[in-house]
Amino acid sequence: MKTITFGIIETYSTFISREPVTINISDYPELEGKTEDEIKDYISQNYYEMKPSTESEYLASLYDEMMEMEIIKEKFTDEQTEIWFD
Repeated sequence: MKTITFGIIETYSTFISREPVTINISDYPELEGKTEDEIKDYISQNYYEMKPSTESEYLASLYDEMMEMEIIKEKFTDEQTEIWFD
């Protein structure tokens, strides 16, 4: 009996938007005296190292806090399938 083995690979892009985080600027001395644009730029470049807005033993940074926020929108695009043979 002759056989052939094959499977399928799925690829796609995922877009996920989460609820926003609000911080009090006065809780972040590194932001004091900066313009709104400078604050946005600073946060964009440093959110991995900045402390979370709420203290928690599970959250080490603003990044961790943002990743824990509820998903408000999820979208899959560019779905493709491809057959592979062994």
